[in-house]
Amino acid sequence: MSKRRERPGETVISVTSAQPGRSEDLDSRIIRYAAMMALRVACFVLAVFTPSPWRWLFVVGAVFLPYFAVVLANVAKTATQDGGTPYVAPERPSLEASPGPVIRVEPDEEPVRRTDTEK
Repeated sequence: MSKRRERPGETVISVTSAQPGRSEDLDSRIIRYAAMMALRVACFVLAVFTPSPWRWLFVVGAVFLPYFAVVLANVAKTATQDGGTPYVAPERPSLEASPGPVIRVEPDEEPVRRTDTEK
């Protein structure tokens, strides 16, 4: 097995600041929504079995929890880590223009055209 050795001055690019995958984000949203709906079911059950002052609190909770469940389920997670520094490519050497003589040629006024029959 080969082990990677870090060379001095080598830049390592990190991908830990990447957003979570779409399926991972969707799974967490489903779990949050299901938890809120379970709490709503508990509010309905408790509204049936509790005395009057608490009953109305559980009814209000059962009525308004779907709104909060949808809002909280649609909140996307964002990366909390710093984005890091972007990769900057090292400067590459360029070719230098060498000065040299410039030869200018004047075109003929009208070129002589020969046909195949002329020699």
